[in-house]
Amino acid sequence: MEFTAQDVKQLRELTGAGFADCRAALTEAGSMDQAVKVLEEKGQKRADKVRGAGREMTQGTIVSYIHHGNNLGVLLELSCSTDFVARNEEFRQLAKDLAVQVAGMNPEYISFDQIPAEVLDAARKEIAADPEVKKRPANVREKVIEGKIKKEYSTKVLLEQPWLKDETKTIAALIDDMIRKTGENITVRRFTRYVLGE
Repeated sequence: MEFTAQDVKQLRELTGAGFADCRAALTEAGSMDQAVKVLEEKGQKRADKVRGAGREMTQGTIVSYIHHGNNLGVLLELSCSTDFVARNEEFRQLAKDLAVQVAGMNPEYISFDQIPAEVLDAARKEIAADPEVKKRPANVREKVIEGKIKKEYSTKVLLEQPWLKDETKTIAALIDDMIRKTGENITVRRFTRYVLGE
C-alpha cells in the first residue's frame, strides 16, 4: 500500500500508537482499517505481556465521586507501577471514569475471580436444574451452564460491564487501552460505593 505522511498522522490520531509503529502497520496492511487492526493486535499482545510481567504495583491514585444531590458516593483505587504514570492526566481521568461507572452501574465485584466459589456453585446447581438445560446433550450442557453464569454475572463484574461513555467497549478493554498507551500494568485494586441510608 502506498501511503503518505498524512496517512501516518491519521493512523496515529486513531490509535495513539507511535510514528514508527504506524508506518510499519501501514506498510504491512493493505488498508487503513487493516492497519488499525494490526496495531490493536500488537497492542493487545503488548498489554498481555505487561500484565503477565508481575511488576509490583505500589503507585496509583484514589479518586472520589459524589453524585448530584449528594446521596451517592464512590471511592476507587486505581493502581500502577510508577509515579510517572500515576501523575499522568489520562490515568487520572480513567480513574474518575471508573468511579462514575461504579456509581452508575453498581458492580459487586472487580473481576470474575472475586466471585466466591459457593456463589458460583449455587448458581451452577440452579442452572443445571433448569429443564431447558437438562434437555441439552451431556457434552454441551457444561458449556451452556458456564455461558449462562457468565451472562448472569457480567452485569455484576466491573471489568465485564460496557463502559457508560461508549457501550461498544468493556471496562476491561478501556483499561487495556491505557496499558497499551503507558506500557505498564494498571488494575482496579478496590472500590466502595456509598448510598445514603444504606
